[in-house]
Amino acid sequence: MSLKTEQILDSFFFSEAEPKIYTTGAFLVPMKIMKGEEERYIWVAWEFDDDPYLDGKSCKANVYADSLANLIQAQ
Repeated sequence: MSLKTEQILDSFFFSEAEPKIYTTGAFLVPMKIMKGEEERYIWVAWEFDDDPYLDGKSCKANVYADSLANLIQAQ
């Protein structure tokens, strides 16, 4: 699973950048967020290397969803 290179969500423009770093179980990339004329950068999971878990149970992490509850699906 990975994010698209550029996305528009909820009227905000998101763009991935380099470098891509690795943390246990996931690759992270900096993502630029435009809020008005101001740029901000945050780390986001770009790709999971292994299965994600919630409360010790395997789950599926969706890239985006219409609600917070739908971001994670039990398997």
